[in-house]
Amino acid sequence: MVTVRMNRTTVALAAAFGAVVLGLAILLVSEAVGASESFVVVGGIVALAGVGVLTGVVMRLPDPNEGEHGSGGDHA
Repeated sequence: MVTVRMNRTTVALAAAFGAVVLGLAILLVSEAVGASESFVVVGGIVALAGVGVLTGVVMRLPDPNEGEHGSGGDHA
C-alpha cells in the first residue's frame, strides 16, 4: 500500500484547479447544448472562485529565491 502525504497547500491547489476545470466544463457544455443562462452564470462563478482560491494559495507559497544570497531583494 502506498501512503501519500498531502499538506494543506497541495489539497488547496488541487481543489482550486478542480474548480477552474469544473467551471470551464460547465461553461462549455452549457453553451454547446444551449442551456439556460443560469448554467452559464454558475459555471462562470465556479471558475472565478477557483481562480481566486488558486491566486490566494500561490500568494502564500514561500519565495523560492529567499535566502539564497542572503539579501532576499530583487536583482535584475
